[in-house]
Parts: sequence; structure tokens; C-alpha cells
Amino acid sequence: MIAGDGGWLTACLWVLLGAALGVILYVYVGYAMLLGLAGAARRRRLRGGAPPPTGGRRPSITLIIPAYNEAKVIGEKLENSLSIDYPRDRLEIVVASDGSDDGTDEIVRVYGPRGVKLRAFFPRAGKTSALNRTVVDAEGEIVVLCDSNVMFRPDSIGRLAAHFDDPEVGAVTGDVRIRSVDAPFGEGEGLYYRYERFLQEQESILGSTVTVDGGMYAIRKGLFRALPPDTILDDFIIGMGVALSGHRVIYDPEAVASENATIDVRQEFRRKVRITAGAFRELLRARGVPGPRRPQLFWSYVSHKFLRWLVPWFLLVVLASSLSLAVMGTPGTRDPAAWLLVAQGVFYGCALVGCSRPNARWPAVIGIPFYFCMVNTAAWLGSVRGLLGVERVTWQKADR
Repeated sequence: MIAGDGGWLTACLWVLLGAALGVILYVYVGYAMLLGLAGAARRRRLRGGAPPPTGGRRPSITLIIPAYNEAKVIGEKLENSLSIDYPRDRLEIVVASDGSDDGTDEIVRVYGPRGVKLRAFFPRAGKTSALNRTVVDAEGEIVVLCDSNVMFRPDSIGRLAAHFDDPEVGAVTGDVRIRSVDAPFGEGEGLYYRYERFLQEQESILGSTVTVDGGMYAIRKGLFRALPPDTILDDFIIGMGVALSGHRVIYDPEAVASENATIDVRQEFRRKVRITAGAFRELLRARGVPGPRRPQLFWSYVSHKFLRWLVPWFLLVVLASSLSLAVMGTPGTRDPAAWLLVAQGVFYGCALVGCSRPNARWPAVIGIPFYFCMVNTAAWLGSVRGLLGVERVTWQKADR
């Protein structure tokens, strides 16, 4: 029952609504604006920013390609790797095959005379286990990790390697671009990736980015630490481990690679569920979590990662509180709550239209709400699965 003029319940609902809306706006708008302003200020102090990598020294590189049943793409990937513009006597190429049984290993062995090495592990134990057992034997001082379906531009490894002339740099991530014109999501996914790259670039200017692209990134071998075999979000934990060691993790937009997008929305949804489940598993373990004594890293972790993982819960708070206010609020508060409820209804209605043909390429008015809702529904489900600890370390990869 509502008490008093306006009511304490109405006041509480408005506080909840305002706080939840504020967090969502901060995550998607406020953080990017503050980050851009801070990055611009730092550029001015540096008089135009740090110089680009010169590539004067050529450190030894080990390119590790984790693979599970990649017979469809592994040949193309190895041809691409062998065409990389980097001295062959400084580049070791290793395929870490995790229980592949579709002919992947046989294809890799064909490339043995051209210098490609195969590490085949049985039974299948997951990507993390394969990485732990492969990195330790890597000959290169720099290890480049990638996915089997990611194709590097010829100069990409050279650009990644050049940054390690700076002893403060511990890891470098590149720009992996989606190249399939037939993939779903369209404008929604494109906007998301542009937004992500902007955040990575600005975080790098300030110190360290808190995310690396598992499709292509490089680390100093000496900074790699073996992960628990049940780690799901290996790239994130490896990158944060480097940052927490006191080294910088930076993004180079000119280190370019490409990959086909997931062609089935259901598979992409499952992949995003798994990513968030892995994030919550590590959050519960307090692994990869910086403390406030590292202000930039802590701020970026909370804003770029932690709060974003919680966005679906805040969306539910906004929906529930605006519905409650529209129904139970005082005469002066019902109208704004009702308009907010209508706006949500239109937005979610557009997303539902997208659900009618999930693999279609919709225009932005449908595609952006659909992609936003798909990502946040997956994040909600992933947070539940992560908190319950039911996500398995091995999984069926998405078709690309």
C-alpha cells in the first residue's frame, strides 16, 4: 500500500528506475565519452600520441593455432600463416589439436615438410589444456595466439611484434574484422564492433585495455601463466594476467585479420552465453580482477566488463519498475513511466520482429534492437549458468 503524498513505494521505484537507467546509459554512452575525453587529454600531453612501432628488432615468434575438428579451414589457415611477411627463421608455426577426429591432424601433417609442427592431444580436454601444454614448449620469445578460421594480413604479425620493443608492453591485440556479407546481425553487430574497437583504442592510450581479441593477440612468453583446465574465457584471463603483472596490454588497429561471421544466430547466441558464463566463473574465483590501486585498470574493468555483464539485470529492473509506476504510481508520475514503458515496448517489439527470421539481415531499425536483445539475453543466461557453475569447458564450436 502506498503511504503519504506521492508514496514511499513510488519514490523507491523511481530511485530504482533512475539508478538502473543511469548504469545502462553509463555503460553504453557515459564510459565511452569519459574515456574519449581522457584519451584526448593524454594525447595532448604526449603531443600527438605515442609514435607508431618501428619494427627495428625482429623477436622470435611462435604462432599457436588451437584446433578442434577444423578440417574445413585448417589448410587455408596454414597457407595464410606460411604467407605471413615475417622472417621464416624467426617464426615457428604450431597447431595444437585438441582431440580432433575429422582429419585435421592428417591435413596438418602434410605441412610438416614446410615447417609446420603438430601437437596432437588425446583425449579432448579443452582449448585451455591444449594451450597450457603447447605454450610451455614454444621456441619464440613472443607467442601469438589465434583461431583456426582467422586469416592474418601479411604484415599483421610484424606489427604486433614491433610493439614489444617497448619493455612496458606485455601483450598486443589486433583488429579481427568480420568479412562475411551473408551473415546475420548487420548494423547491430557492426555498431557493436566499432564501439568495442573505440574502447580498446582509448584504454590503450590511457594504459591498458581490459580485453583482447582471442582471434589474434600476442604476449611475451615469460608472462604466460598456466590456467586451470576448466577455464572457459582463456583470452580474457591471459590478457588480464599480463595487465596485472604490471605490463601494458594495448590494441593496434593496423594489425588486421579477418574471419567469417557465425552464420546461425542460435550458435552465436550459445557462444555469447558461454562467454558470459566463463566471465562469471572467473569473477567468483576473483581471477583477473584488478584492485582500486590500479585506477585506470580498475575503472576500465568495472565499466567495460563488470557492469556490462550486469546490464541484462538492470534492463529487467527498468522494465519492472516502469511497469509498476505506470500501474500504481501517483497521477503525476504515471505518464512519464507510461511513456518509458511504451518506448521499451517499441524497442522490444522491433527485436521480436527480428526473432521471426533470426538469420535474416534486417535494416538497422530491426537489426540493432534484435542484436542488442540477443546479446543481453545471452548475457543474462550466461550469468545464471556461470553462477551455478554448469558450463562445460569443452563445447561444440559455431559454424563460420
